[in-house]
Amino acid sequence: MQINIDLKDRKILYELDKNARISCAQIGKKVGLSTEVVNYRIKKLEENKIITQYQTEVDYNKLGLIHFKIFLRFKGIDLRTEEELYKKIESIPQIVWIAKCRGEWDCMLSSTVESISQLDEIKDNVLHLANEYIAKKSVSISTNIWSSPRKYLLNKRDISQVMEGNKEPLDKIDTEILRILSANARMPVIEIAEKLNLTIKIVSSRLKKLIDKKIIHDYRADINFEKLGIYFFKTFFYLKNPHTERVKMLINKINSHKNIIHTLKVIGDWDLDINMEFEEKKEFDKTIQELMNEFSDIIERITTLDIIKVYKYTFFYK
Repeated sequence: MQINIDLKDRKILYELDKNARISCAQIGKKVGLSTEVVNYRIKKLEENKIITQYQTEVDYNKLGLIHFKIFLRFKGIDLRTEEELYKKIESIPQIVWIAKCRGEWDCMLSSTVESISQLDEIKDNVLHLANEYIAKKSVSISTNIWSSPRKYLLNKRDISQVMEGNKEPLDKIDTEILRILSANARMPVIEIAEKLNLTIKIVSSRLKKLIDKKIIHDYRADINFEKLGIYFFKTFFYLKNPHTERVKMLINKINSHKNIIHTLKVIGDWDLDINMEFEEKKEFDKTIQELMNEFSDIIERITTLDIIKVYKYTFFYK
Protein backbone atom coordinates (compact mmCIF):
# COMPACT_ATOMS: atom_id res chain seq x y z
CA MET A 1 0.00 0.00 0.00
CA GLN A 2 1.32 3.42 -0.99
CA ILE A 3 1.97 5.87 1.84
CA ASN A 4 1.90 9.63 1.29
CA ILE A 5 4.53 11.67 3.12
CA ASP A 6 4.76 15.43 3.56
CA LEU A 7 7.58 17.81 2.63
CA LYS A 8 9.20 17.56 6.09
CA ASP A 9 9.46 13.77 5.77
CA ARG A 10 10.91 14.14 2.27
CA LYS A 11 13.52 16.52 3.65
CA ILE A 12 14.37 14.06 6.42
CA LEU A 13 14.67 11.20 3.91
CA TYR A 14 16.92 13.32 1.72
CA GLU A 15 19.25 14.17 4.61
CA LEU A 16 19.43 10.52 5.71
CA ASP A 17 20.13 9.47 2.14
CA LYS A 18 23.00 11.96 1.97
CA ASN A 19 24.40 10.89 5.34
CA ALA A 20 22.63 8.18 7.32
CA ARG A 21 24.81 8.90 10.38
CA ILE A 22 23.63 12.48 10.68
CA SER A 23 22.12 13.20 14.10
CA CYS A 24 18.47 14.10 14.68
CA ALA A 25 19.63 17.48 16.02
CA GLN A 26 21.55 18.20 12.81
CA ILE A 27 18.58 17.17 10.67
CA GLY A 28 16.33 19.36 12.81
CA LYS A 29 18.44 22.42 12.06
CA LYS A 30 18.34 21.70 8.34
CA VAL A 31 14.59 21.04 8.09
CA GLY A 32 13.27 23.37 10.80
CA LEU A 33 12.06 20.81 13.36
CA SER A 34 12.99 19.97 16.94
CA THR A 35 15.25 16.98 17.67
CA GLU A 36 12.33 15.17 19.32
CA VAL A 37 10.04 15.64 16.31
CA VAL A 38 12.76 14.48 13.89
CA ASN A 39 13.37 11.38 16.01
CA TYR A 40 9.63 10.66 16.06
CA ARG A 41 9.30 11.09 12.30
CA ILE A 42 12.27 8.81 11.60
CA LYS A 43 10.77 6.11 13.84
CA LYS A 44 7.46 6.39 11.96
CA LEU A 45 9.28 6.10 8.60
CA GLU A 46 11.00 2.97 9.93
CA GLU A 47 7.78 1.50 11.39
CA ASN A 48 5.97 2.06 8.09
CA LYS A 49 8.86 0.28 6.31
CA ILE A 50 9.59 3.33 4.18
CA ILE A 51 13.14 3.22 5.52
CA THR A 52 14.13 -0.45 5.54
CA GLN A 53 17.79 -0.20 6.58
CA TYR A 54 20.82 2.08 6.62
CA GLN A 55 23.63 1.17 4.25
CA THR A 56 27.33 1.94 4.25
CA GLU A 57 28.62 2.41 0.73
CA VAL A 58 32.24 1.36 0.37
CA ASP A 59 34.73 1.89 -2.45
CA TYR A 60 35.31 -1.61 -3.82
CA ASN A 61 38.52 -0.55 -5.57
CA LYS A 62 40.06 0.62 -2.30
CA LEU A 63 39.16 -2.72 -0.73
CA GLY A 64 40.69 -4.67 -3.60
CA LEU A 65 37.29 -6.15 -4.46
CA ILE A 66 35.79 -6.93 -7.85
CA HIS A 67 32.11 -6.05 -8.17
CA PHE A 68 30.09 -8.07 -10.67
CA LYS A 69 26.51 -9.00 -11.49
CA ILE A 70 24.82 -12.16 -12.71
CA PHE A 71 21.58 -11.88 -14.72
CA LEU A 72 19.24 -14.85 -15.11
CA ARG A 73 16.19 -15.56 -17.22
CA PHE A 74 14.15 -18.49 -15.95
CA LYS A 75 12.09 -21.18 -17.63
CA GLY A 76 9.42 -23.37 -16.06
CA ILE A 77 9.74 -22.06 -12.50
CA ASP A 78 6.79 -21.48 -10.16
CA LEU A 79 6.71 -18.74 -7.50
CA ARG A 80 7.32 -21.06 -4.55
CA THR A 81 10.36 -22.66 -6.20
CA GLU A 82 11.67 -19.22 -7.18
CA GLU A 83 11.37 -17.95 -3.59
CA GLU A 84 13.20 -21.06 -2.31
CA LEU A 85 15.95 -20.49 -4.87
CA TYR A 86 16.46 -16.91 -3.68
CA LYS A 87 16.83 -18.14 -0.10
CA LYS A 88 19.56 -20.56 -1.17
CA ILE A 89 21.37 -17.87 -3.14
CA GLU A 90 20.99 -15.42 -0.25
CA SER A 91 22.99 -17.79 1.96
CA ILE A 92 26.09 -17.25 -0.22
CA PRO A 93 27.98 -14.59 1.79
CA GLN A 94 29.57 -12.92 -1.22
CA ILE A 95 26.16 -12.21 -2.79
CA VAL A 96 25.35 -8.67 -1.67
CA TRP A 97 22.20 -7.95 -3.71
CA ILE A 98 19.34 -10.08 -5.02
CA ALA A 99 16.47 -8.58 -7.01
CA LYS A 100 13.46 -9.99 -8.82
CA CYS A 101 12.88 -8.25 -12.15
CA ARG A 102 10.40 -7.86 -14.97
CA GLY A 103 11.72 -7.56 -18.51
CA GLU A 104 14.52 -9.31 -20.36
CA TRP A 105 15.79 -10.78 -17.06
CA ASP A 106 13.91 -12.38 -14.15
CA CYS A 107 16.65 -12.19 -11.53
CA MET A 108 19.68 -10.04 -10.90
CA LEU A 109 22.47 -10.82 -8.41
CA SER A 110 25.34 -8.61 -7.31
CA SER A 111 28.52 -9.91 -5.69
CA THR A 112 31.95 -8.76 -4.53
CA VAL A 113 35.01 -11.01 -4.72
CA GLU A 114 38.77 -10.71 -4.33
CA SER A 115 39.83 -12.33 -7.62
CA ILE A 116 38.64 -13.46 -11.03
CA SER A 117 38.98 -17.09 -9.90
CA GLN A 118 36.65 -16.39 -6.97
CA LEU A 119 34.25 -14.63 -9.35
CA ASP A 120 34.19 -17.78 -11.45
CA GLU A 121 33.59 -19.90 -8.36
CA ILE A 122 30.64 -17.78 -7.16
CA LYS A 123 29.18 -17.69 -10.67
CA ASP A 124 29.38 -21.48 -10.95
CA ASN A 125 27.82 -21.89 -7.51
CA VAL A 126 24.83 -19.74 -8.49
CA LEU A 127 24.43 -21.45 -11.85
CA HIS A 128 24.56 -24.85 -10.15
CA LEU A 129 21.78 -23.88 -7.74
CA ALA A 130 19.59 -22.48 -10.53
CA ASN A 131 20.70 -24.80 -13.35
CA GLU A 132 17.37 -26.56 -13.82
CA TYR A 133 15.53 -23.26 -14.40
CA ILE A 134 18.00 -21.16 -16.41
CA ALA A 135 17.02 -20.21 -19.96
CA LYS A 136 19.65 -17.49 -20.36
CA LYS A 137 22.45 -15.90 -18.31
CA SER A 138 24.82 -12.96 -18.49
CA VAL A 139 27.66 -11.56 -16.37
CA SER A 140 28.93 -7.97 -16.12
CA ILE A 141 31.97 -6.65 -14.23
CA SER A 142 31.95 -3.07 -12.90
CA THR A 143 34.90 -0.87 -13.82
CA ASN A 144 33.60 2.42 -12.37
CA ILE A 145 30.72 3.24 -10.02
CA TRP A 146 29.09 6.64 -9.40
CA SER A 147 26.66 7.20 -6.54
CA SER A 148 24.26 10.01 -5.73
CA PRO A 149 21.64 10.73 -3.05
CA ARG A 150 18.01 10.83 -4.13
CA LYS A 151 18.01 14.36 -5.51
CA TYR A 152 14.46 14.02 -6.81
CA LEU A 153 13.03 14.01 -3.28
CA LEU A 154 13.66 17.76 -3.10
CA ASN A 155 14.36 18.52 -6.77
CA LYS A 156 18.03 19.18 -6.01
CA ARG A 157 21.12 18.91 -8.19
CA ASP A 158 23.81 17.33 -6.02
CA ILE A 159 26.79 15.99 -7.95
CA SER A 160 27.31 12.23 -8.19
CA GLN A 161 30.60 11.01 -6.74
CA VAL A 162 32.74 8.37 -8.42
CA MET A 163 34.16 5.51 -6.38
CA GLU A 164 37.75 5.05 -7.44
CA GLY A 165 41.24 4.79 -6.00
CA ASN A 166 44.09 2.49 -5.09
CA LYS A 167 43.73 -0.41 -2.69
CA GLU A 168 44.03 0.50 0.99
CA PRO A 169 45.08 -2.12 3.57
CA LEU A 170 42.47 -3.13 6.16
CA ASP A 171 43.20 -4.88 9.43
CA LYS A 172 40.76 -7.03 11.41
CA ILE A 173 39.32 -4.09 13.36
CA ASP A 174 38.62 -2.04 10.22
CA THR A 175 36.99 -5.04 8.58
CA GLU A 176 34.75 -5.74 11.57
CA ILE A 177 33.69 -2.09 11.78
CA LEU A 178 32.70 -2.20 8.11
CA ARG A 179 30.79 -5.45 8.66
CA ILE A 180 28.79 -3.89 11.49
CA LEU A 181 28.08 -0.69 9.58
CA SER A 182 27.03 -2.64 6.48
CA ALA A 183 24.12 -3.97 8.53
CA ASN A 184 23.27 -0.65 10.20
CA ALA A 185 25.00 2.56 9.16
CA ARG A 186 23.29 4.51 11.97
CA MET A 187 24.59 2.32 14.78
CA PRO A 188 26.03 4.62 17.48
CA VAL A 189 29.78 4.51 18.05
CA ILE A 190 29.22 3.37 21.65
CA GLU A 191 27.36 0.25 20.42
CA ILE A 192 30.05 -0.54 17.85
CA ALA A 193 32.68 -0.20 20.60
CA GLU A 194 30.74 -2.56 22.87
CA LYS A 195 30.36 -5.16 20.12
CA LEU A 196 34.10 -5.12 19.39
CA ASN A 197 35.21 -4.67 23.00
CA LEU A 198 37.03 -1.46 22.08
CA THR A 199 37.00 2.09 23.41
CA ILE A 200 34.82 4.77 21.85
CA LYS A 201 37.98 6.74 21.05
CA ILE A 202 39.47 3.87 19.04
CA VAL A 203 36.28 3.27 17.06
CA SER A 204 35.83 6.99 16.36
CA SER A 205 39.43 7.26 15.18
CA ARG A 206 39.07 4.21 12.94
CA LEU A 207 35.86 5.54 11.41
CA LYS A 208 37.49 8.89 10.68
CA LYS A 209 40.39 7.18 8.91
CA LEU A 210 38.04 5.00 6.85
CA ILE A 211 36.23 8.15 5.71
CA ASP A 212 39.40 10.20 5.17
CA LYS A 213 40.84 7.42 3.01
CA LYS A 214 37.48 7.30 1.18
CA ILE A 215 37.08 3.60 1.89
CA ILE A 216 33.67 4.55 3.26
CA HIS A 217 32.06 6.45 0.42
CA ASP A 218 28.66 7.28 1.89
CA TYR A 219 26.11 6.33 4.53
CA ARG A 220 22.74 5.85 2.83
CA ALA A 221 19.15 5.20 3.77
CA ASP A 222 17.60 2.26 1.94
CA ILE A 223 14.12 3.42 0.95
CA ASN A 224 11.20 1.15 0.03
CA PHE A 225 10.28 2.71 -3.32
CA GLU A 226 7.01 0.73 -3.50
CA LYS A 227 5.71 2.32 -0.29
CA LEU A 228 6.21 5.79 -1.77
CA GLY A 229 4.77 4.90 -5.17
CA ILE A 230 8.17 5.33 -6.81
CA TYR A 231 9.16 3.35 -9.90
CA PHE A 232 12.64 1.80 -9.83
CA PHE A 233 14.11 1.18 -13.29
CA LYS A 234 17.33 -0.63 -14.12
CA THR A 235 18.54 0.53 -17.53
CA PHE A 236 21.27 -0.85 -19.78
CA PHE A 237 22.99 1.33 -22.36
CA TYR A 238 24.55 -0.43 -25.36
CA LEU A 239 27.10 1.91 -26.91
CA LYS A 240 28.41 2.15 -30.46
CA ASN A 241 31.51 4.04 -31.54
CA PRO A 242 32.33 4.79 -27.86
CA HIS A 243 34.49 7.88 -28.33
CA THR A 244 36.10 8.64 -24.94
CA GLU A 245 35.04 12.29 -24.73
CA ARG A 246 31.46 11.61 -25.84
CA VAL A 247 31.11 8.74 -23.37
CA LYS A 248 32.41 11.06 -20.64
CA MET A 249 29.84 13.68 -21.66
CA LEU A 250 27.08 11.05 -21.57
CA ILE A 251 28.09 9.87 -18.09
CA ASN A 252 28.26 13.46 -16.82
CA LYS A 253 24.80 14.13 -18.26
CA ILE A 254 23.42 10.98 -16.63
CA ASN A 255 24.99 11.73 -13.24
CA SER A 256 23.64 15.28 -13.19
CA HIS A 257 20.07 14.00 -13.48
CA LYS A 258 18.08 14.19 -10.24
CA ASN A 259 16.44 10.79 -10.72
CA ILE A 260 19.61 8.77 -11.28
CA ILE A 261 20.97 7.05 -8.15
CA HIS A 262 23.79 4.80 -9.35
CA THR A 263 25.75 4.62 -12.59
CA LEU A 264 28.04 1.70 -13.37
CA LYS A 265 30.43 1.45 -16.29
CA VAL A 266 30.77 -2.26 -16.98
CA ILE A 267 32.44 -4.93 -19.06
CA GLY A 268 29.71 -7.22 -20.37
CA ASP A 269 26.96 -7.43 -22.97
CA TRP A 270 26.15 -3.73 -22.34
CA ASP A 271 28.33 -0.77 -21.38
CA LEU A 272 26.43 1.22 -18.75
CA ASP A 273 24.19 -0.10 -15.96
CA ILE A 274 22.07 2.67 -14.43
CA ASN A 275 19.60 2.81 -11.53
CA MET A 276 16.79 5.33 -11.95
CA GLU A 277 13.87 6.17 -9.67
CA PHE A 278 10.87 8.16 -10.89
CA GLU A 279 7.57 9.18 -9.36
CA GLU A 280 5.94 9.11 -12.81
CA LYS A 281 6.64 6.64 -15.61
CA LYS A 282 6.18 9.30 -18.28
CA GLU A 283 9.12 11.23 -16.80
CA PHE A 284 11.29 8.13 -17.14
CA ASP A 285 10.21 7.71 -20.78
CA LYS A 286 10.97 11.40 -21.41
CA THR A 287 14.46 11.09 -19.86
CA ILE A 288 15.35 8.04 -21.96
CA GLN A 289 14.19 9.75 -25.14
CA GLU A 290 16.15 12.92 -24.35
CA LEU A 291 19.34 10.92 -23.76
CA MET A 292 18.83 8.98 -26.97
CA ASN A 293 18.21 12.18 -28.94
CA GLU A 294 21.32 13.94 -27.60
CA PHE A 295 23.68 10.96 -27.78
CA SER A 296 22.35 8.98 -30.74
CA ASP A 297 25.89 9.00 -32.19
CA ILE A 298 27.14 6.70 -29.39
CA ILE A 299 24.00 5.03 -27.98
CA GLU A 300 22.98 2.02 -30.01
CA ARG A 301 20.02 1.05 -27.83
CA ILE A 302 18.67 1.16 -24.27
CA THR A 303 16.87 -1.68 -22.51
CA THR A 304 14.99 -1.55 -19.23
CA LEU A 305 14.14 -3.77 -16.28
CA ASP A 306 11.50 -3.10 -13.65
CA ILE A 307 12.72 -4.07 -10.18
CA ILE A 308 9.81 -5.89 -8.52
CA LYS A 309 11.31 -6.97 -5.21
CA VAL A 310 14.69 -6.82 -3.46
CA TYR A 311 15.58 -9.87 -1.33
CA LYS A 312 19.04 -8.91 -0.13
CA TYR A 313 20.90 -5.62 -0.14
CA THR A 314 24.23 -4.72 1.37
CA PHE A 315 27.40 -3.05 0.15
CA PHE A 316 30.10 -4.94 1.94
CA TYR A 317 31.44 -8.45 2.12
CA LYS A 318 35.06 -9.41 2.72
